[in-house]
Amino acid sequence: MTAPRTSTERSRRASPRTFGREPSLLDPIAPDWVVRILAPKKAAVPWGDMVRSMLTVPVVLGAGLLAGQPGLAVFAGMGGMVGSFGDNGGSFRARSRRVLLGGLGGLVGLLAGRYVEVGVAAVLAFAVLGALSALISSLSSNLSFASLQLLVYAAVAAALPQGVGVHLIAAAYALGLAWSLVLSWVQTRLDPPVNQPRATEVSVLRGVAEELRRPAERPDAAAVHDRRAALTRQLSSAYDEVVTARSTSAGRRDDLRRLASALTASFSLVTAVFDLRLRTQAQQPEAAALVDRLADLVGQRRDREVRAQLDALEDDVGRAAADDEEARPVLTTLTQVVRTVEGRADSSSGSDRPSWASFVPGRKAWTFAVRLAVTMAVAETVRLLVPLEKPYWIVLTAALVLKPDLGSIFARGVQRTLGTLVGVLLGVAVVAVVPHGGWLLVPMALLAFAFPYGRNLNYGLLSTFITPLVLLLIDFGTRVDGRTAVDRLIDTAIGAGIVLVVGYLCWPGTWRPRLGEHVAAGAEALAAYARVAFGADRSLVGPARRQAYGAMSDVRSELQSTLAEPPPLSRQAAAWWPMIAQLEKTTDDLSEAAARARHPAARPPADDVQRLAAGFDDLAEALRGHRPPHDVPDPGSALLDDLAGDLRGLRGIARGPLHV
Repeated sequence: MTAPRTSTERSRRASPRTFGREPSLLDPIAPDWVVRILAPKKAAVPWGDMVRSMLTVPVVLGAGLLAGQPGLAVFAGMGGMVGSFGDNGGSFRARSRRVLLGGLGGLVGLLAGRYVEVGVAAVLAFAVLGALSALISSLSSNLSFASLQLLVYAAVAAALPQGVGVHLIAAAYALGLAWSLVLSWVQTRLDPPVNQPRATEVSVLRGVAEELRRPAERPDAAAVHDRRAALTRQLSSAYDEVVTARSTSAGRRDDLRRLASALTASFSLVTAVFDLRLRTQAQQPEAAALVDRLADLVGQRRDREVRAQLDALEDDVGRAAADDEEARPVLTTLTQVVRTVEGRADSSSGSDRPSWASFVPGRKAWTFAVRLAVTMAVAETVRLLVPLEKPYWIVLTAALVLKPDLGSIFARGVQRTLGTLVGVLLGVAVVAVVPHGGWLLVPMALLAFAFPYGRNLNYGLLSTFITPLVLLLIDFGTRVDGRTAVDRLIDTAIGAGIVLVVGYLCWPGTWRPRLGEHVAAGAEALAAYARVAFGADRSLVGPARRQAYGAMSDVRSELQSTLAEPPPLSRQAAAWWPMIAQLEKTTDDLSEAAARARHPAARPPADDVQRLAAGFDDLAEALRGHRPPHDVPDPGSALLDDLAGDLRGLRGIARGPLHV
């Protein structure tokens, strides 16, 4: 099954060997699959992030040394490291939310790891932590990061200084976390973040309003086409930026999903406006004013006042559509854009609330939970049996390589092993050359400086910079020799081997990505939900709703696993994401409509329900049959207006590139 194409997929001259990737210096000496795994991605140098990272961990460690508390400095450094890793850009509000959640997960893992007993109890504890981490990861990107910190810090807790009270650990950890947030705040003030896709959407809405105000002139189809193409190219560029942001995210991000849905609806608005322009050259000042009002609200933070203005705008658009028959198609589409931009919380009540149903883990999430639990249990068992001084690195490697949302297990296992090898060699060089004590802060600062750039390139380079940094941090205050570094390499090889055997080879169903099949199954689940959502037998609604949300969970899990695969699979997965975002929005809209139809008088006619279900069925068949979806008649019920718009958006995405 092929993925819907985006405007980023451009044809390029390439040999069959390098199809889907850039030529590499490794081509003459390495097989294609090795090149695809090791090749770094193209990425800009994040200077601001690099400077912030350089000032986070070394500064708190230096403060601990000056205070004569190297043991507490380690815990402060651990808190600072969470903040450094967790800050992935955006507003300070978004950064702080992610960092604080990650900090909480790390602190819980740190304390849990210190109190876990040896033997069977430790094995069971890590199995439970692994299962919880996998399930929590399926909920959102921020919770995914927090659950990763939970596992990582539980794994390294036993290696940290033991003669420190719990209250002192928490205080030092919190200070390090707070310092990282201070640096994040400073960065947002010196380099304010810009939501470029959102700014592009505002620009497109201004262009639509200008088109509606354009004075009457002799029809010129070529000029109309050029103006339409210019706006569509802007939207396509914004779409690409949103897809790129999602492809580098560690999990579900509702803000990007809402933005993608808003861009999809804006495509429909542009189409409706220029269809109107070809029919008539009359000005539409009232419709233009409504579009301008929406543009004013799009870029603002969604507080209570802005939501009230969006509600009022939706009412005004509805009244204008009822009064102006000529502009009604444009105003009806504008209503869909307003509702999508608003992203309002469901106001329904009862068992059909999507706010809770959307968190239902699917079958794939439960499978990941079992895989991670078994792998962590095996890794902890091996850790207890391996006669090394501090074999906690085995469990740490297993957590980092197999973490469900981190993607390709095989590729990451290879990248981490090779990256750790280079990182260990760097660590050995540092230990051999740099005197013990405060001088170690200099190479640690350089490693922290390079970390954000390595993270953007690939997981192997991330491991190259982070391995010696973590090694020096955990053993800060104690002397690290070459033997310790070699032990880390052995532990890494053992941990990666456990993951590849227990977490990968023992699960043949995970060897091949099946994202397209999961998307088609999600459309079928929506069809089944639609058929019972508006019926008299309400006992059928709950199971169908849970099945639909479970299917969406499976789609998200498969998407996240495929995004980190080597190209071209990762690019194909990114191309699927706009449709996945639209399917998630459709699921929420269907659940809300079902809640409003609890009373018999509010239920839509059976024929409309059948048209809606037929649209989902046709979409699933089109995806499986590699054909464009058919134009199924829209339902006429007002209750199903949002769903009809969602279906039109899904069909538009499935038909290929969003261009004129």
